[in-house]
Amino acid sequence: MKRGPSLSLDLFGDRLNPDRRGRDDGGEHRRMLRTMALAAKGELTVRQKQCVRLRYGERKSVSEIAAELGVAPSTVSRHLKKARLRLRRILRYCYPSLARNLPEAKSGPKP
Repeated sequence: MKRGPSLSLDLFGDRLNPDRRGRDDGGEHRRMLRTMALAAKGELTVRQKQCVRLRYGERKSVSEIAAELGVAPSTVSRHLKKARLRLRRILRYCYPSLARNLPEAKSGPKP
């Protein structure tokens, strides 16, 4: 069975990628990656998972993803934004210490 590319905390920027040279974080970084992978598997829509996998796993551009999926680039961007928001919320809940490091996501009015 082929394993797909793993998610990376790079998705959330430098705030979750501290300089870990010579430091032992007690496995917290690995736990965060596992939490994010499980969250992506269970909380994202099929299309959001596709977009995240193609963008962050296969390093494709938004335009390339749009062409591959047959949708507009703005649609891909919207799926990526919603996926990041969901993952960010889950990480904030599971790791309260990150709340001060993760940027607050800007979202539109709730319907």
